[in-house]
Amino acid sequence: MPAPPGLRARRPHSIWRQGAVLLILGLLSLALTWPLARHLMTHVPGDGIDDPALAWNLWWIKARLVDQTQPDIFHSGWMFHPIGINLAFYTLTPLNGLLSVPLQSAFNLVLASNLVLLSSFVLGGYGAYLLALEVMSLGAPRTLRHHLAAGLAGIVYAFASSKLFYAALGQFNIAGSQWIPFYALYLWRLGRSATRRAALRNGLAAGLFLGFQAWAELTYASFLLIWTALFGLWWLAAGIRPPLRRALAPAAWGIAALGLVAGAALLPFLAAMLPDLRQE
Repeated sequence: MPAPPGLRARRPHSIWRQGAVLLILGLLSLALTWPLARHLMTHVPGDGIDDPALAWNLWWIKARLVDQTQPDIFHSGWMFHPIGINLAFYTLTPLNGLLSVPLQSAFNLVLASNLVLLSSFVLGGYGAYLLALEVMSLGAPRTLRHHLAAGLAGIVYAFASSKLFYAALGQFNIAGSQWIPFYALYLWRLGRSATRRAALRNGLAAGLFLGFQAWAELTYASFLLIWTALFGLWWLAAGIRPPLRRALAPAAWGIAALGLVAGAALLPFLAAMLPDLRQE
């Protein structure tokens, strides 16, 4: 069935507005990290303490997977030789490393590290924008006022003083909070899913972004698990009321999908940790 004319007319405006949000976030990421843009190929932000180690993470992922063609990224015999070290307990940021592989191959490690950091501002702000837009509109037609308010929310989240502080220190793992709003968005949608299919789709997406956050920084993933429990309690309490009661049954499928995907994402970490946990 064709969409209503009004709906077709609104879509181009929404695409342009989202594109404008991405452009503004990109420009702000360059402006608020200045003069990084002048030294993208030669310098990374930091005080010389954590930034070399976090840049090494990206190099290690490429060296292990591409140069050595070894699938196990969590064990290195190059440090503390001949004992070796288990990197599952270290801030390895493997997702950032995976994303950096094409950039390292085409350019160099420093540029790859800087672009991954800059993208975290844009992605985090865009995710917060989408989350705010979803919560504010609640299915109603989205006006320019909604987009402006959501865009402001995205800017506040992306360039919070804490994130800029950690980026300036070179603690790129703590600055890597870009997947949190996407997880919150799909968990919110899961709680409001009216059909089993929608709940499964939103549960799979939520589990994927929880896995992304775990592979970018495990600390934030543990925070998300706590927040998920609190959200679940609120959702169950709200489900007593008729408007949300119909979402309780479909959501069980979405929760199962979320747990399955998130568990699969965490399994490599847990498998790498288990031998040391048993020994110690």
